[in-house]
Amino acid sequence: MEELLQHLLDQVEGAFAAAIGTLDGLLVEGARRRRVDLEAAVAEHAALLRQAKAAYAGSLGTPRVQELLVGGHPVVGYAHVVRRAGPNPQRGTGPEELFLLLLMGPDANLGQARWQTAKAAGKLAEVAGWLT
Repeated sequence: MEELLQHLLDQVEGAFAAAIGTLDGLLVEGARRRRVDLEAAVAEHAALLRQAKAAYAGSLGTPRVQELLVGGHPVVGYAHVVRRAGPNPQRGTGPEELFLLLLMGPDANLGQARWQTAKAAGKLAEVAGWLT
């Protein structure tokens, strides 16, 4: 999994850290090009994903959130949810979900980040038996 994350960093100009995390906020694996607290970043983005899911469920009637972009300066965070295959992969809650987190500078190419992260999520699904 570390190779997958390192490849993601290599493919996205301006990216400086990548991680696989759980929606419970636990870091599964990470790779970085500069000093950054990936455990804290995963925990914070997991909380944001859970809050977005609750908001979407309450106001729009769907708890499924596939992507989350937090635009800040000097850090932009992009999270892409990876769902586990199984009898109820649409459920949308619980520890069966992982997400890929990409941390970038504000000048990073967001289209490239989305595309490469989706490709990495597909590879993670193949390796770990998860759906994207």
